[in-house]
Amino acid sequence: MKRIILILVAILGASHMWAQNINPEFDHVEGRRHAAKNWNRPADSTLSHWCIDVNGMAGVLTQQITAIDPTANYTNLLNPKVSSLKYENGGSYGLDAQVGYFFGKMRHFGLGTGLTYMYQHGDLTMDNFHVEYQSVDALKNVFRQEITADGKVKETTGTSNLNIPLVLKYKTMFSKRVGFTVDAGVLFNLVESNDYKAKTAFDYEAIYKYAPVNGVISNVYETSVVPASSDLLITKAQYVNQYPNGNIQDYFNSLQNHGYNVGLGVKPYNNSGTVSYTGSVGVLLRPAISIYLCHNVALNLGAYYLYQDFSHTASGGYRLTDKVGQYSSVMNTVTGSSNNSYGLNVGLRFFFGRAAGCVAPPPPVEEPKEEVEEAVPAPEKIVPPTPEVPQREDAVTPPEAPEPQEINVAVTPILFDVDKTVIKESSYPTLDEAASIIQGKNNAYYVIHGYADNTGTAPINWLLSRHRANAVRTYLHSKGVSLKLLKTVAHGAKSPVASNDTEEGRAQNRRVMIELKEKK
Repeated sequence: MKRIILILVAILGASHMWAQNINPEFDHVEGRRHAAKNWNRPADSTLSHWCIDVNGMAGVLTQQITAIDPTANYTNLLNPKVSSLKYENGGSYGLDAQVGYFFGKMRHFGLGTGLTYMYQHGDLTMDNFHVEYQSVDALKNVFRQEITADGKVKETTGTSNLNIPLVLKYKTMFSKRVGFTVDAGVLFNLVESNDYKAKTAFDYEAIYKYAPVNGVISNVYETSVVPASSDLLITKAQYVNQYPNGNIQDYFNSLQNHGYNVGLGVKPYNNSGTVSYTGSVGVLLRPAISIYLCHNVALNLGAYYLYQDFSHTASGGYRLTDKVGQYSSVMNTVTGSSNNSYGLNVGLRFFFGRAAGCVAPPPPVEEPKEEVEEAVPAPEKIVPPTPEVPQREDAVTPPEAPEPQEINVAVTPILFDVDKTVIKESSYPTLDEAASIIQGKNNAYYVIHGYADNTGTAPINWLLSRHRANAVRTYLHSKGVSLKLLKTVAHGAKSPVASNDTEEGRAQNRRVMIELKEKK
């Protein structure tokens, strides 16, 4: 703080010496005033001690941001690709109103204080965001969540910045019409309120893995960087590979509506809000040329520079997004921000009160009348309308896997509970027998057919049947059967073996059938 004050005093002193060299007011040889030469140059001492300054400022804004790692709170994180947070396209404009008092007979130096309000805007961006981590879906199944930003993560911000300035003022007059002035001082921040609006979208994809846990086939977290071939992939790449002409958006929308945390191009539901920072003592420097419109009013044209530091406590347990549509502002990761704003300044200075100790003027000389141009109002800022977000199309049922032409059932059907993919213990002996049968045949393999009842939509039934077939495949593999001998097919609710109009019939349809095939 002391260093800042010393720098400001040095700037004012240098400005005063520069102004005196341009406009010497005394003849130091003869020690008397040149009234005859300078009679038409009003001295600063003829102006009042008191003044009111009103300034408008507009310029650019830059920010140096310090932030926490936005991926730190994702459980068992894999394959992160996250860019640093940066501030772009910053702008700043505002108003400053002060009351000032100039000291001494010559009234070159003074003090001023008042209020400074700046509105600042810009974009907070991250070029890349991709995380893979452990999560749990609505059915309490453990799975691997993948979240990827579509393009940049971008927030447009608007900041209200209110301060109390305390400045040293300096002024001097070169002639009756032109002078120089500078304000240099500190800013005490009162409010730093940041409004944001997120303009980004995310893809939510999933990977399911099955493995025996305490003797029970369950969903487990896939920890391999590259998923295993036996994993169930709910990803764009997997869907396009299976159904190149399918409607992938409707497929993901259907799964999302039934509790799966997946979706494509999802925009945040809570995409706006406010985050407040805590300000410290800043610096203001504002030099200008003064054009005196009349003896008591001056137009100040110049530049400004403003520096401020802000701090913020980052949110505990922060995640940029987790569930589909949820969002937390990137500003919640910020711990500190150093702001620099600079640009042009236009202001008016009004002197008021009686000017004591004025130098007696020389004999009056008729001067031409002054013409003061009327101020032209600034054009209104035009805000472009926000583009409408297109609505999603109605869901279309994804294509189902083809039904096998003939099924030779090798073992008893494996039955499942409603909306479940966990194998019952009562089915273990049947599956153990199936494992022993295939291990005794060198020229055979199993086709595992998964089915569901008709209580859900076609996409969900297909996914459940796929989960159930994979669960049986994983169990047989755990008993020593090679994955090369195990092929899975998902049928959804197709080919029921009993009526879906009764609970007993639906229970028989929630099944897995194992077909023994001979190698050709």
